[in-house]
Amino acid sequence: MQYLSDLRPEFKKGVVETPSIPKFTYTSSLAKDLKAKKITKKEAVNLLETMMTIRAFEEMILELRSGVYTPLPDYNYRGPTHLSIGMEATAAGACASINVDDYITSTHRGHGDGIAKGCVAILAMSEEQLRKRLPSAVSTKIDDLREEVMEDHVMRTIAELFGKEEGYCKGRGGGMHIADFSVGHLGANAIVGGGIPIATGAAIASRYRKDGKIVCAFAGDGAYANGAPLESMNIAAMEQFTNPELTRTPFGIPIIFCIVNNLYGMTGRMKGEVMGVDYLAQRGLGFKNDGMQAEIVNGMDVMAVRESMQRAAKACRKGKGPIVRELITYRYYGHSLSDPRNEYRTRDEEAAWKKVDPLTTFPQELIKAKVLTKKQLEALRAKVWDRTGRAAVTASNAADPLAEDVIKYVFAGTMDEEVPKENQKVELIAPTEIIKRDTNGKISYKDALKEALIEEMTRDNRVIFYGEDVADYGGAFKLSKGLIDSFTRNRVFNTSISETAICGTAVGAAMSGLRPIVELMYMDFALMASDQISNQAAKWHYMSGANTTVPLVIRASVGGGKGYGGQHSQSIEAIFCHTPGLVVVYPSNAYDAKGLLKTAIRSNDPVMFIESQLLYGIKEEVPEEEYLIPFGEAVVKREGADATFVGWGPAVLEMMQAADKMSEEYGVEVEVIDLRSLVPIDYDTVIASVQKTGKCIVCSQAVNIGSYTADVAQNIQEKAFDYLDAPVMRIGAADGIAPQAYDLELAFLPHVDDMVEKLKELCYI
Repeated sequence: MQYLSDLRPEFKKGVVETPSIPKFTYTSSLAKDLKAKKITKKEAVNLLETMMTIRAFEEMILELRSGVYTPLPDYNYRGPTHLSIGMEATAAGACASINVDDYITSTHRGHGDGIAKGCVAILAMSEEQLRKRLPSAVSTKIDDLREEVMEDHVMRTIAELFGKEEGYCKGRGGGMHIADFSVGHLGANAIVGGGIPIATGAAIASRYRKDGKIVCAFAGDGAYANGAPLESMNIAAMEQFTNPELTRTPFGIPIIFCIVNNLYGMTGRMKGEVMGVDYLAQRGLGFKNDGMQAEIVNGMDVMAVRESMQRAAKACRKGKGPIVRELITYRYYGHSLSDPRNEYRTRDEEAAWKKVDPLTTFPQELIKAKVLTKKQLEALRAKVWDRTGRAAVTASNAADPLAEDVIKYVFAGTMDEEVPKENQKVELIAPTEIIKRDTNGKISYKDALKEALIEEMTRDNRVIFYGEDVADYGGAFKLSKGLIDSFTRNRVFNTSISETAICGTAVGAAMSGLRPIVELMYMDFALMASDQISNQAAKWHYMSGANTTVPLVIRASVGGGKGYGGQHSQSIEAIFCHTPGLVVVYPSNAYDAKGLLKTAIRSNDPVMFIESQLLYGIKEEVPEEEYLIPFGEAVVKREGADATFVGWGPAVLEMMQAADKMSEEYGVEVEVIDLRSLVPIDYDTVIASVQKTGKCIVCSQAVNIGSYTADVAQNIQEKAFDYLDAPVMRIGAADGIAPQAYDLELAFLPHVDDMVEKLKELCYI
C-alpha cells in the first residue's frame, strides 16, 4: 500500500498564484473553420438542424400552453413550462462535441439537452443502427430512414411531456426528468443541481472502468451556489485520482462541469445580486490548482461552444479532467410561463440578447459561407417544424399508462444473479483477510459485515467502496481496515466530508454500471444527503420507466446508547421507510448482518443498510459457507403463545431478555419476531403470530413520534383486527432529543424493564 508523504510545518512568506481564466477566446467564424477543415458542411448543417429542432419543440410548448398550436388546437397540456428558448447553442454545441456514447446529465430546463443528445446520435448513426433503434421504420432510403428515426425521437420526447406510455420514460418522469439511456442521457433533474453528483459518479465509474467515456454535466448558474454541485466539484478534483504516490494509474475524473449561465436563477440575478463573483467559472479556482482549466464561452455562438467543448472533451480523454466551462447565454422567457419577467428585467435587455440569437446569427453564417441558400434554409426550417407538428399529434394520440400501473417500477425487485464474465476478473495486490472465528465458530457483527464486503468485492469487480476515512484508516469503527491493502485505492478510497456528494456520486456510478457501497459514519448524516438518497437514488428506476437501475448500498450506523448526544444518536429509519423506492434493512445480529449485506450488494434496488454501533462487538455463529438472506423475510427468534413482540435492530436483544424475564417471573410466553427487513416487510409472519397470541407490541430505538413502529402497528390492526384482544402497543425512545448525560440517555432509550412493564400492561398482570 502506498502512503502520502509527511505533512510538516511550512510557513514561508509568499503569495498563492492562481491561474487566469480565459474568456470569449473564439474569434474565428464558420467560413474560416470550413476552410481550415475544422468542421464539414454536413456538420454545420447538423448543428443548425439540432438547434432548430430544439427551438421548434420549445415553441410548441409555448403555443400549446397559450392554446394557439395549430396541429393541436384543443390539446390540454398540463406539463411543466420551463423553456430554454434562446439557449439552443449551448445544448447543440456541447452535445456535438462529445461522443454518442458519452454521458450527459441535465436540468429541469433540459428539454434542449435531451433533444440535442438524441439528434447528434441519430445524425451519426449507420443504417443498421437506425433500424435497430426504430425496428418499425419502413423507409428504404437512408435519408428518409434517418428522418423517420428523428421524428420518432421528437415524438418520444413530446410523449414524455404528455405523460404517455410511449414517452422515453413511459410517462413516469415527465419533462423535468426525461432521460434516454440508449444515448447516454442519464436524466434531467427537477432539483436544482441535483444531477451534478450523479454526473460526477458516472465519471468516477468511467475512470475506474477505463472505458474512454466522458460526462458533460449541464447545470444552470443558480445551481453553483448549491451545496451538491460544489461538493461534487471537490470530489471530482480530489488529488488522489492523479497523485502518483497513491495510484499506479494517474487519471483525472473525466467530467466537464458545463455551467449554462442564462444570468438568472429564477428571478434572482447572478451579477450584482445573489453572488459575489463576476463569472461562475471562478468556482473552479476554489477546488483545483489549475482552476479546473475553466473557460468562459459565448454560449450564443454554437461554433464557440463547439470549439471550447471539443478541447475540454479531448483533455478529459487524456486524463486531464475535471474541467469547467461557463457558457454565457440567455433565456427569452421567464422561469416558467407564469413568470412575466417584467418585474426584474427590461425589454431593452431582451432586445439586445435577441440580436445575437443563435437561430438568427448562425443561419446567416451558413448562407455567407455558401453552405445553404436561403431557399434551402427555409426548406430545412419547414421540415423541422412540420416534423415537430406531426410528432406532437402522434404523441397526443399515444396510449396513456394504465391506472393500475401507478406504482409499477417503484422497485426493480431483481437481483444480480450472475456476474458477467468480464466482471469476474478481480485484481488483488495482496491476499484478502481471512476473518478468524473463535472456537465456537463465532465472529463479531462488525467482522461479519467486513467478511461480506470482502466476499462480494472478490466476486464482482463492479463493487467499489468509499466514504469518509474508510481507506488506510479503515473507517471510524475500523470496519474496513485492510480492504485497501487487497483491492487498491481504485476500489476503496476516501472522500471529503461531503455526505451529499458521497451518496449522489454513488447514484451516478450505479446508474452507469457499477455497484457502489458507500459509508455514512452516522445515520444522522443521512439528513445531509437526504435529497440524493430520497429524490435521486429512490426515484430513478421509477422516473426512468425502468430504463435504469440504481444498485447501490448506503451503510449508515446508528450511534444511540453511547452518550454521543443529539446529532450522533438518532435512529431515523422511519424517514427512509417512508421513501418509496428504497429498500431498508436493519439487522440485529452478526448472522443476519452478513447475509443481508450480501443480498443488498447484489440487489438492483438502492438499499439503506442500517447498523447499530452497539452491536458491532457482539459475536454470533456465522457459517463460513456462502449464504444470502432474502429481503422481506422476518424470523421468529423465540416462540410463544401469549403475546407477540415485533422489532428490529438492537431492540431485538432486549426484547429477547424481556421475553425470558416474562417467562421466568410470570409464566407468560412471548413470541419475538425480528423483522430484519423493514422495506419490504414480512407481514405474513407477523400476522400469523398475532392470530395465535392476540396481543402485540412493536418496538424500536427510534423516538415514538413519527416512528415506523406506528406504521407497523397500524397495519397489524388492519390485517388482524378480529384476532386482537387488546390494542397494538408501541415501545420507543422518549419523544425528545438524545441527551449526552449517562443517566438521561438511560431514561431516553427503552430498556428491558420498560419492555417488561409494557408486556405486563398488555397481558393484564
